Amino acid sequence: MKPGTLILGAAVSVILLVAVGILYLMANDNSAQHYRRSISVVQQIQQLSSDWSIELTRVKSDPLADFDSLASFIPRLARHKIVLSDTAHNIPNLPDRITNAINAYINAVDAKEERVERFKTGYAIVRNSARYLPLAATNVLQLAQDSEDRNLAQSISSLVQEIELYIVTPTETSQTRLLADIENLRKASVAYPTALSSSLANLFSHAEVLITKQRVTEELFQEATSSQISTLTDELTNNLRFELGRREVELAYYDRGILAVIALLALFWIALALLQRRRSGAPDTMATLETPPETAAAPRAPAFVAPVEDYSAPPPADDSAVAPAAAQMPPESPFTPAFTSPAHQPPGTDTDLEESIVSGFVMQCAANTLAASADQISTRMDYLRQTQQHLQSVLENSDGVHDLHEGADLDEEMAALAAIASGVRQEANVLAGLSKRLERVSSLPDGEISRSMTDINTCIDNVVQVCGPEVAAIVTKRFGNIPEILASKPEFQLLLTQLVKNAAHAVNQVNGRKGVIRIDTAYKDDEILITIIDNGSGIESESRMNIFKPFYTSRNGAMGIGLALAGHLVKKYDGVIKINSLPGQGTVARITMPAGVPSP
Repeated sequence: MKPGTLILGAAVSVILLVAVGILYLMANDNSAQHYRRSISVVQQIQQLSSDWSIELTRVKSDPLADFDSLASFIPRLARHKIVLSDTAHNIPNLPDRITNAINAYINAVDAKEERVERFKTGYAIVRNSARYLPLAATNVLQLAQDSEDRNLAQSISSLVQEIELYIVTPTETSQTRLLADIENLRKASVAYPTALSSSLANLFSHAEVLITKQRVTEELFQEATSSQISTLTDELTNNLRFELGRREVELAYYDRGILAVIALLALFWIALALLQRRRSGAPDTMATLETPPETAAAPRAPAFVAPVEDYSAPPPADDSAVAPAAAQMPPESPFTPAFTSPAHQPPGTDTDLEESIVSGFVMQCAANTLAASADQISTRMDYLRQTQQHLQSVLENSDGVHDLHEGADLDEEMAALAAIASGVRQEANVLAGLSKRLERVSSLPDGEISRSMTDINTCIDNVVQVCGPEVAAIVTKRFGNIPEILASKPEFQLLLTQLVKNAAHAVNQVNGRKGVIRIDTAYKDDEILITIIDNGSGIESESRMNIFKPFYTSRNGAMGIGLALAGHLVKKYDGVIKINSLPGQGTVARITMPAGVPSP
């Protein structure tokens, strides 16, 4: 080559290589790794927070438990918060909304730590007073009987009973009245003997602690075990994953840019070499591929082009046009006998209706799985069709390639490729058709799911009774004063049955301690809270993220529908279900739903 050509080639090469270097540095940005690390740390914090809530519930339910296990969570959470903050700080150009979300998340964890510490301090005092109040009352009653003061004995007995009622259902009115009664009794105790006056002072001290601190301690417990951290975890994780996806797309474009620049550099040198060869008078190598004049005049038979099916067009109305797909689908699907449409077998009892709901949900899950598989196959076939059309176009517009590679064989290969794509497309149509047939029989007619004003506490009693005497023997219930809701009683009983049976199975897996299932209901801030706590085997961390997926199970012989169905039914009533579990210790299932649920 001439020196001028070489200088031009070297200059262009340097520019393109500099562009490759810049793209390479941008493509090797480790921000995606930091995003993944942040997501992992957030999930670890959420797991620790859930375990902390379970341990807090265990400590509260055990009158003799200490607080050492609660304190062990604080240093672990502190380490995770530092890692999250440092990792986020290392992400270049982190959006402000992500920064604010991370700061809010860390503040929420700090707030939970503060509530737990306040609960520990208040609960220790309340637990001590609850333990010694009966002893102090017994001592006062004995002294009152010795002094034959029946009015004092009656007043103390009434006061202790009202305090016990207040602890179960605390209200501001009851608190004010009890404090006033204690103050009146304290003023009257001045005239009593010293021993009786001292015993009354001890009794009043414990009583005031229970009246003033019991309600506050219970509120701190509810706040410390709330689902706030889990909700913030979901929001922050979704934001981080969105940014991670956007960053990965940018990195993919950088990688493609590197390949494009390298290809451009190669094409530049090829074009430069061909230009130099033409200028030097060298024969063009492509001339050897030209057709001789005498054969060029002869008409050339067009190459066979395999017909390309338009998969984006709607299916023809003529039944014969879809005969290949229909031939592969049996006239009666094997799923049809297994489940009968509720429209043909209307349920006569709540049990029949519950079985129909379960069957419909199973078929709905199967239909969704088939539809997803059919959609994935269709997407891949669209890509294969576009690739086949592109290759066909290249072959049609490149006579030299046809001549070099014997175009007749290539035409046969292209036809076979189109046939394969058509066959797989027909299989996808079979799956899609089967999923639609399952969907048609998966739901009950609207008239068969009737809604009425339903008492949730009564539903819980019915579920415990249906589960059998063995389950009823280990269930303790603490019902709050909750309003009735407009709901389907069979659906609600089916939802609660899944959770109670899961808790009973978990309890039966543990040996060496008495199994306990506790069911609480409460009404707070226009929301109904249903909590089911067991001290069973718990759920392993690797299984906890998949427990609401249909057909996922860790038990042999189980279908994996229970919790998926429970989540589906809770969602129908605009509710939320959260599962927190500690392996080997137990599980807490909490349902939160609005009190006024409109009919869908």
